[in-house]
Amino acid sequence: MKNDGISKEDALNRHYALLDVLLILFWLLLTGEIFNIFRGGEISLYTLASGLVGASLVTFTVHKFVIHGEERKKSRLSEYLNSLKNIFALFLDVCLKLIIANGILIYQSITMKVEPRVVRTKVSLTSESEVTLISLLITLTPGTLVIDVEKEDETYYLYVHYSYLKAENLSESIKESILNWDNMIKGVFT
Repeated sequence: MKNDGISKEDALNRHYALLDVLLILFWLLLTGEIFNIFRGGEISLYTLASGLVGASLVTFTVHKFVIHGEERKKSRLSEYLNSLKNIFALFLDVCLKLIIANGILIYQSITMKVEPRVVRTKVSLTSESEVTLISLLITLTPGTLVIDVEKEDETYYLYVHYSYLKAENLSESIKESILNWDNMIKGVFT
């Protein structure tokens, strides 16, 4: 099966290579070696080798176990850069929600005002990988837990337990927040 003159196997190899390069660059940034390179210094062979091995293991694992069977829709660098923008926005939004949720839980611990609810929320994500990611992000947020995922036809519904729902408008606000994550995750995967 050809797509724009590129075979499916060649496109898959591009995905592997691009993910490897991005992970190695991220590793060099985390270790601080990238700054050493820009200053004209030498890179540590140990750091480079451990980055290559780690990036290769992560790439293999992600493609073999996480994205196996998913249709890859990206073929240009600009599409990958747009995904990186969505990953960054999702990261910032999740960090903000974690801070707010921790504050709410501290308040609940002090005042003992806990009013838990379960809310059914529809998500427009289409693959199991996407639904798993949003479920993990919701569960990561303190005071929330995805109890069940239900699939009706081609639509997924999440049953989310919240420890701090008091008013209906807060319920709608949380559903809106989940839909915001839904759109960001869609931008990463498609």
